Amino acid sequence: MRIAVTGATGVLGQEALEALVAAGHEVTGVTRRDSGVPIIEGRGGSAVVADVFDADDLARAFRGHEVVINALAHLPVGMAGLRPLAWREDDRLHQEASVAIATAATRSGVRKLIQESTVYLYPDNGSDWISEDTPLAVRNQAFRPRVREMRAAVDFATSGRSAVILRLGQLFGRDPQTTHALKATRDGDPILLGRPEHYITLLHHSDAGRAFVAALRAGSGFYNVGGEPITRGRWAKDLAMEAGAEAPAKFYPEITQAIVGTRLEVQRRSLRVSSVRFMSETGWWPTVGPSTKGWSRR
Repeated sequence: MRIAVTGATGVLGQEALEALVAAGHEVTGVTRRDSGVPIIEGRGGSAVVADVFDADDLARAFRGHEVVINALAHLPVGMAGLRPLAWREDDRLHQEASVAIATAATRSGVRKLIQESTVYLYPDNGSDWISEDTPLAVRNQAFRPRVREMRAAVDFATSGRSAVILRLGQLFGRDPQTTHALKATRDGDPILLGRPEHYITLLHHSDAGRAFVAALRAGSGFYNVGGEPITRGRWAKDLAMEAGAEAPAKFYPEITQAIVGTRLEVQRRSLRVSSVRFMSETGWWPTVGPSTKGWSRR
């Protein structure tokens, strides 16, 4: 199958590209810069340089492909998310580039769009399970780009086309965010939001890459994708074990958490998310958990 991947030079996109190639697919990675070409080719794909905000340019890149996978994102690391304009690039990718990608996929005859999304769109649900039928908590203006992205994917799924939207758990592995968390844990600095009894649903990058392959078998719709939810207190201990620290990762004081704003407030939510629907439909299963030794080097 011929598959195009946008965001192919990011951590998530690279994992998707490599997993797709390993599964025997012909994969084209889309990059905005020439410097991204060797990264894509190093993962076994072919590269094309295109402007992800230009539907005409993207249509050229997508022509002849059956599937498009959008893994574009640009997340600020740690508390840098509080800085003015820190989310500007990420917002633009979700609000503008995602729409251009869906439009270009339609024009170029693509039959399936697989769109990355996040479980952080769900409300705090305490210890209760969250399924795909749980209403989202996205009324705040900060969520507007993600909502626009979802609508673009849903609009694509007409005239015999299909769209699969994957609500991924919090990614962990070799990404900058996790590397920052491990360093803070070793240094004894606070790094976690929420409370120890709150739930978090994690997803290792390698399992996320495999999930994009599995999504090729899924019908149109929304799917949660994550490992077995654990408490944040347990995650604090797992971070310490992986970091080689003597004490569990520290939580930010309540007074600090009270002023983090909407962007980071989502990371305080207790999210016990079920991925049973995706597992049942595709046969996907997480293979790397937060207790898996050496997960930060995989």
